[in-house]
Amino acid sequence: MITYTDLIALAAQQVRPRQLARGLIGDVGCALQTASGAIYTARCVFTDSNTMCAERAAIASMVSAGDEYRIALIVAVWRDEAGATYVIPPCGNCRQAMHDIDPHNIRQTQVVLDSNRAVPLAELLPYHDWWQKQPE
Repeated sequence: MITYTDLIALAAQQVRPRQLARGLIGDVGCALQTASGAIYTARCVFTDSNTMCAERAAIASMVSAGDEYRIALIVAVWRDEAGATYVIPPCGNCRQAMHDIDPHNIRQTQVVLDSNRAVPLAELLPYHDWWQKQPE
């Protein structure tokens, strides 16, 4: 298994901001490792017509490459103007996408928060299965 530091470095290699007339591409990078050990990277795409977070772009690459849907590790990073790298947690849409593509990800996916810490996706999406019928 890859180290958190190595995965962060791979995600940081994806950060190459490009300002568009109507958006921004690449100010956030992502790297993920699948349950089988394959690595996928991507960057975000923000345009007026749509937004694709780096995490969902990496997940789309994983899914497009074959029949793998289980994520072992995932991290997203952003860099400031001075070049300092910041690990950022996935947004709600990305958290839900990780769960939706394979229900095992809720317990098996580790979301990297820094070079020494990762948490299960379930900690970031605690009520993923909370469907309670209400009295009428």
